[in-house]
Amino acid sequence: MIIDKKYLSALGRVFSPIVMDSLAQKGYSSYLSEVCLNSGLLKTIDNSMTLAQFFDWIYHILNKNYRNEYIYKNVIANKILLGKHSLNTSHMLTEFRVGKCKADVVILNGTSTVYEIKSEYDSFARLAKQVQTYFEIFDYINVITSPAQADKLNSILPENTGILMLNNSNTITTIRGPKSNKKNINPNILFDSLRKNEYTSIIKSCYGTIPDVPNTQIYRECKKLFCENSPETAHDLTINILKTRGKTKILKEFIAQAPSSLSAYGVSICNEKSKMQELISRLSTDIRSILMPQSI
Repeated sequence: MIIDKKYLSALGRVFSPIVMDSLAQKGYSSYLSEVCLNSGLLKTIDNSMTLAQFFDWIYHILNKNYRNEYIYKNVIANKILLGKHSLNTSHMLTEFRVGKCKADVVILNGTSTVYEIKSEYDSFARLAKQVQTYFEIFDYINVITSPAQADKLNSILPENTGILMLNNSNTITTIRGPKSNKKNINPNILFDSLRKNEYTSIIKSCYGTIPDVPNTQIYRECKKLFCENSPETAHDLTINILKTRGKTKILKEFIAQAPSSLSAYGVSICNEKSKMQELISRLSTDIRSILMPQSI
């Protein structure tokens, strides 16, 4: 399938939450229908194509012509989370808040590893600041980019940062491995990446109780206690609690039934059981009835 390049950016948003959530919850996305109509894709869709097959088809087009951030996230999910690790022992977070930054992908197992994605469509303008922030809370820091941009990273990144490359064959090559940063982690910054229920759970497990203070002071008192820990201990306590964000059983069921093109999306909604089930129930639906519901 040859598609006009001017539509690739729009097609790349097919796997965005606003489109995917609409498909899952309503069984329809006006944005998706418009893109398929305007780009000419609608005319080429096989009459027997299901929604699951459609996702893989769009993913293949993007992978060949427009490897955006979602392609990188999905390769990391399939090759690293599901390929090298196991859902029984590892958890993947996307768009994880770190200070004023959002880490693209974080994988938690016995430690924490962050993957900052810089596709060929991304600028390196904020990269130095992002990496500096990640050194405050993660053990291993990686930047993954395209073959065309990999060489540029050597002069930008600290030498203890990993440099990875997503090859045209969809394999991830390690140009330079990351070095452990756990001893340099800042508990003060790390604490602010936790939700209230998470940091109170950590404090209770460490001290047996939560500080008996007014609600307005809970954050301050818990943070004070948390920061008494060494960087290594604070990191490990955080990793253990963050891993509980994932609902392993639900995600396993989704991964087993969904096409491989949806692995990263499944990870991003792994706590939303109803949304996962709704999307799974629609995967065998005729894609033409989804794109043109008015004509059915």
